[in-house]
Formats: sequence, structure tokens, C-alpha cells
Amino acid sequence: MNDDRLPPVAPEVTATLVEGLSPRLRKRLDAAVTKLGARPTRRDGDTATIEVDDETELRLHAPTGVVAKAEDITCGCLLAPACVHRAAAACAAPVADPAPDRAEQPADRAPEPTEQPTPQAPGPASATDPAAGTVKYTHHPDHDTGTNRRKTQMG
Repeated sequence: MNDDRLPPVAPEVTATLVEGLSPRLRKRLDAAVTKLGARPTRRDGDTATIEVDDETELRLHAPTGVVAKAEDITCGCLLAPACVHRAAAACAAPVADPAPDRAEQPADRAPEPTEQPTPQAPGPASATDPAAGTVKYTHHPDHDTGTNRRKTQMG
């Protein structure tokens, strides 16, 4: 398989598919990428098909020239859609350029900050300050001696 026969895959699609793998399958990802690289691939219009084995095909559908959704990579194996093949194909394919809305902003310019008020953290409550509320001592139900008491803040 030549990666030039595969359509580019959006980075977020690859991330979604890899993150969705179980830990056991994630350990097998590198080997799966290598295995898919040795399998026959054909391109028909906006769909690339990889023969995973004699009975199973993996398809990358890119109607806009880029695989933009995880659902655009489908596999015919018994574990699909939670199989390692989909993530391996996304990893083996070229990485698509960032989405246009992110690419339009110049890299040397940081995004404009939005003004949001900083929340004020309340100061420590004082037992002598009447505005801080009333302190009440309660008996803890797990202790019957009455000597272990716990403070609770009221107000």
C-alpha cells in the first residue's frame, strides 16, 4: 500500500479512532499500521479500499478530498467499528491540513482574548465574624462518647 493512494485524514479523526481503542488494541496499533502497509490498496473516485485479508475490506471515504469524520473509515471485520484496522488506516494515511477556519488565522498572532470577569474566591470564614455565619458543633453519629465533635459551617 502506498500512502499516496490513501486520502488525507483529518488529525481529529485519527485522534478519535486511536483514543477509542481498548488498551489491548492500542498496543497492537503499530503492528497493524505495518501490516496494512503491505496489503493491496485501490482507489475508486473518492474512496480508497484496503484488503485487510481475503475476506475483509477497509474503506476510507473522502467526498471532499479529506476524510473528515471517523464514520468515513469503515471496516468489514467482526470487531468493527471498534477494530484496530480503522485507527491503523488513519495513522497510515497522510495527515490532512488543518480545517480552513483554523488555517485562516495567522500563526504568529494569538487569538483575541475574551473579557470574562475573574471569579472572586471567598476569604476564610472566621468563627468570631458574625457575617461569616454561625459555627455549630454536632455529635458525629459513629462516636458514642460525645468527646469527638466536628465543626460544621452554617449560613
